[in-house]
Amino acid sequence: MDLSSEIIRIYDKERLLIEPIRLQKRFPYDYYKEIILNYRAIADSLDSNKIAEYAGHFKNGERILRQILREVF
Repeated sequence: MDLSSEIIRIYDKERLLIEPIRLQKRFPYDYYKEIILNYRAIADSLDSNKIAEYAGHFKNGERILRQILREVF
């Protein structure tokens, strides 16, 4: 197997936070809440400017950002 053409995406914690918000309906409710609670525990270490920048790259970025602010911070 030739791995030279494989793409491995690596995200920081701020970018990774976008995914469960975007894909919330794909997660069981309990699992989603656990993710959010874990992010709340590290909220002080998150860079809100990075989160806003990342959210801006999505068509529903404003909704994503509002939800993060409401649920995590």
